[in-house]
Amino acid sequence: MNKISTDDFLLANEMQLVFDKQLNFEPVRGNLKQWKGYVGTIEDTEIPIFANVYIQDGFPDVPPFVDITPKVNHPNVDEDGTLSMRLLAEWEPRYHIYQIMIDIKQLFINVPAKAYKTKIKKPKMEQRYTGLPSSTIPVRTLPQASFVSMDPEIEEEKRSIDSSIMFYQNQIEQVTRDIEKERESLLKEGGIAVQSRTKEISISREEDLRSESLAVQDTLEVIQEKFEDGDMTNIDYLKLHKRYTKKGFIAEKQLNKIKSSSSGDMTKAEDKILNLEADLFASIATLDNLVRGYENSEIEQIAYRKQLRALIRGIFKTRLELEKVGFKLDNFIKRENLENRYPKGIKQLMAVEGEETADTNSIPFDTLKKMPSKTADFVSSAIELIDLTRLRSVARADLLLADIEEMIHILTTFPSIPKDHWAIEDMNNWRDIIGKYKPQEIIKEEDCEKLEFQAARWLNDFRRVLKEL
Repeated sequence: MNKISTDDFLLANEMQLVFDKQLNFEPVRGNLKQWKGYVGTIEDTEIPIFANVYIQDGFPDVPPFVDITPKVNHPNVDEDGTLSMRLLAEWEPRYHIYQIMIDIKQLFINVPAKAYKTKIKKPKMEQRYTGLPSSTIPVRTLPQASFVSMDPEIEEEKRSIDSSIMFYQNQIEQVTRDIEKERESLLKEGGIAVQSRTKEISISREEDLRSESLAVQDTLEVIQEKFEDGDMTNIDYLKLHKRYTKKGFIAEKQLNKIKSSSSGDMTKAEDKILNLEADLFASIATLDNLVRGYENSEIEQIAYRKQLRALIRGIFKTRLELEKVGFKLDNFIKRENLENRYPKGIKQLMAVEGEETADTNSIPFDTLKKMPSKTADFVSSAIELIDLTRLRSVARADLLLADIEEMIHILTTFPSIPKDHWAIEDMNNWRDIIGKYKPQEIIKEEDCEKLEFQAARWLNDFRRVLKEL
């Protein structure tokens, strides 16, 4: 009877996990140490992209090596096709091959690869470890085909590849059965009861979450890289930053839950609160990014205006839901150390929410519940007006007028605010002052200082009115 090694059994388990996940990766010519799979197409084409995953000697202590074919332009792919990912750089023996495959597919969805033309910059990572240099990896891959057209020869080649894949899969299934028989036989000889294979290859939720958390960090770095290189618009960058920051927060909290609880399962109520807190956390982190970009002239005025309003509306909406379960913003800020992690975002948030002091009122929950949209729009206009005048160099007359006119319109249609309210009269006076400038003209520094001060007064008075409603 042929003996099976521990390595063989490990590879068989890895193979079964891949097939259970249905990831469309196949062993190359029956070699369980080399897998090949479709991971996407080159941007604006139908040209397929394949990832080759090589399981190196010493696995699982030694991470796999991954390369990409054909050549593509992608921040995570080197000139020689080597793929770098945080999961590989921070590899741990408890990780699995299928997690790499999932991350690769997600990576090419998040950041599509472009046709190979010129060398591109590598991601800004402290470590880009991939195991062995690419020159030591055996070049044994399946034939590649581009299914761009319906040419008969291409169709025939595709059928041939499909047939080969089916053949390999049948071989793998047979190998799996043989290994399982050998395992059962060995266990019986040793007097050990044979356990269910399903239990033996069960997938750890903790491992999945660790993999997801690493993939999110990797994606955020790639998004930042593409934005800095000018390959992504301001709006897309901020939207993606918020989306993946939220995902990372959820994965981190779920991991903590698993570590602190025997079950690790969350109730529906806990899951809802987690998603709301993740949304608030992501909004604050993105607000911090938005302010930094705006102050550094990386975010243009139109994008700043649009994203500021979207974020403030989102923060108000999330706060409405969280307040129902006794949420306290101050406690959340302290718990997540947000003042140190996102100082500019918190500063802007405090300008939005207000701090309860002798001179400043915070926005009350009860009023916010009644008129969230108008409240958010007025606060957004006031914050933008203050930022424009504070930065001076972007304080264009037409931009200032747009904010002042919107604030006037909101106040004149807001409940319990009289038409002759002092703030409305003051805003009308400033509209006349700014109206004397040419639309594209930057207003004088003296007027900037005065208007910045008045805008802060208007905002604080608006909070006072809200508290009295």
